[in-house]
Amino acid sequence: MTAFSQKINRPIFILYGFPNVSDEYKPQNLRQQIHYVESPRTKKRIIGWCIGCYRVLKQTKANDIIFCWYDFQAVIIYWICMLMRRRRKICCLNILLKKKDTIVNRIVRYMYRKALLSKNFHASVTSPYYGEKLKEWLGIDFKYVIIHDLFHTNWTAKSTANKENTLFVGGGNGRDWPFAIRLAKKMPHVYFTFVMRQDVYNKYKNELPINIKIKTSIPFKDFMQEMANSTMVCLPLDTEAPAGLMVVFQAAGCEKMVLITKTVTSQEYITSERGCTLGNNIDDWISAINYYLSHKTERQQKARTLYNYLNLQCGIKQYSQGIQALIDQCE
Repeated sequence: MTAFSQKINRPIFILYGFPNVSDEYKPQNLRQQIHYVESPRTKKRIIGWCIGCYRVLKQTKANDIIFCWYDFQAVIIYWICMLMRRRRKICCLNILLKKKDTIVNRIVRYMYRKALLSKNFHASVTSPYYGEKLKEWLGIDFKYVIIHDLFHTNWTAKSTANKENTLFVGGGNGRDWPFAIRLAKKMPHVYFTFVMRQDVYNKYKNELPINIKIKTSIPFKDFMQEMANSTMVCLPLDTEAPAGLMVVFQAAGCEKMVLITKTVTSQEYITSERGCTLGNNIDDWISAINYYLSHKTERQQKARTLYNYLNLQCGIKQYSQGIQALIDQCE
């Protein structure tokens, strides 16, 4: 057997940050043999992630390639290997680092920076604009692969209720809830459906106007149905890091137009042909919402264009090709 074929046949260990991984999250047609490792679900996610890191390190040997589905697990593994003098080649799928001026974030930023400077650590990002912003934030130059998040064509729902003038605002990571609440207060003629975590609701429950309907921590099926029953999807964001993309994809599956804060990540997916990106001027949001609420054909066209784009550019084939390209950097 040649050295080249030995390289090609070297197994890849893919670490997931959760258990019972569905096949829809697994890449297809990779050249290498794949071993899947899962992390347990624990009350504190970081504990489950650390257990997953321990499991994959126990199963691998020097110079093996570990592909991490959660970016922070890749960083954890890098630091464990550095401190314990172990050698692994690490692939980090789509960095999600935020820029916050907190002590914790400064520490995390340092951890990512050190990892990205290592020749044994290779990463991807979901938007080239975000990749360049990361270089600026971290003050380093590093290579990255572009891997668009995976568009699941089975994430669909059809409207079961005729709710005109209803905006869906939902999700967890990076939502600018104070902005969304101010928006609702300034638009009493529009109904809003907020889907948020219980702890977020507890924080803002005394500030909510009567035109907001609240749902907390609901099942995925109900989340999709609330979205399908809305007129449009609004996603005010408070971060430049990847946030809201899953809801963007779900909105496309529900044939809903998306209005979203313009960030270095969102502009990769939402353009003027595929939706509407906006700054932080609340009057601009009000104007755009009023316009698209009264132009049904235009918003439906933008929703269809978004769906077609995601189906073409973010399918399992493109996702798997990106993962293969990232793995190839390690070999």
